[in-house]
Amino acid sequence: MAYLIITNGLDQGQLFELSAGPNVVGRDGEAAIQIALSAVSRQHACLNVLAETVTIQDLDSANGTFVNNTPLKQEVTLADGDLIKIADLELKFYARFSAVDSHSGTMELNNFRSTASIETLKARSILLRQLRELFYDAGFDEVETPTLSADTVVDRFLHPLKVEICGKPYWLQTSPEFGMKRLLASGMNSIFQVGRAFRDEEQGMLHNLEFTMVEWYRVGDTTEEAIQFLGKLATTLLPYNDYETITYREAFQNFLSVDPLEMGEQELMNAIASLEFEIPQNWRAMGKDDWLDLLLTEFIQPRLGIGKPCILSEYPSSQAALARIHPDNPLVAERFELFVDGIELANGYHELLDPDELHQRNLKTNALRQLDDRPALPVDSYLAEAMRYGLPDCCGVALGFDRLAMLALGKDSISEVLPFPFPRA
Repeated sequence: MAYLIITNGLDQGQLFELSAGPNVVGRDGEAAIQIALSAVSRQHACLNVLAETVTIQDLDSANGTFVNNTPLKQEVTLADGDLIKIADLELKFYARFSAVDSHSGTMELNNFRSTASIETLKARSILLRQLRELFYDAGFDEVETPTLSADTVVDRFLHPLKVEICGKPYWLQTSPEFGMKRLLASGMNSIFQVGRAFRDEEQGMLHNLEFTMVEWYRVGDTTEEAIQFLGKLATTLLPYNDYETITYREAFQNFLSVDPLEMGEQELMNAIASLEFEIPQNWRAMGKDDWLDLLLTEFIQPRLGIGKPCILSEYPSSQAALARIHPDNPLVAERFELFVDGIELANGYHELLDPDELHQRNLKTNALRQLDDRPALPVDSYLAEAMRYGLPDCCGVALGFDRLAMLALGKDSISEVLPFPFPRA
């Protein structure tokens, strides 16, 4: 199998699988790989997939095609990991070929082998052991909650995998959050879990449909204490001696000279229009949070965690997810995220405790999902029952272990630290 993955911009992580024979890239509606950018020609380039090689040639495009930053003058053979640039879009090429036995016609499959080296998998094991020791030393108990449940997190951008059992819908968990909070309501205090999570449509250098999530909760922690523990984890498992914290508002003011909390929609639209970057064609129809996410992705996130881990805190209250609103500042939520080298590693909350507020947020999220032509997800849950029973005041954090391992071991893609990424699962 050969495929391309977008490595920058709003579509970062999107995967294009290449079929045998020619694969035209361009704006043309019949192109195998359609890229709706004005700087891309209708038929811009062509990738030709042969038995054991893939070649690429420019099709006399207006703005040219680049391979590893070199302009393409003639047809060349691609190597695994080559970087292709078309207009402002960067795509990484990956190839996995299987040899064919000409005598028997059967495949001599090498696809059974791990994509990660044995040395890498052993290093990953050591990292997992260090992670567990950190939690045990801090007094946490390790728990295991169901991977398949009648409940699922309701999020606009997370798409759980549905499984039907005896005619009843169940969900592979996008996070162990609901189960772990039920344990807190049952009387547990400081808990962590290292387990599998599933998110549909997630493939790319930083995504895999099935991945390892580390999640933890501690009753009684303040937001500041939860941030400190996350910083300690980052500096223990990654080669850094220190970390920094910055608020969402400070980041926008420092990097873009705009106030994301006080700025009105028209001012924000004017700010976006004044910046030089590839703006989505329908951007004026987007809402304020979408505009803020656009600016965060394009201009702020790539600068976070350069030189040392960075924890971004106090997100706008409209982006609270399952965090509580700050008691002293209703404009922000007690939500924080960890970034290293511009990559998001963890998401943390001072947890929402109000079941009625959870219900309202779920209804709103489902409405947004339906606007995106996504199915509504179950609004009622065991978690809501647990919150009505009495979920204790707590903070929780979810961390993507595969990304952490990728950075800790100096790799460029999580596929390099996974034994069998989803395309080869």
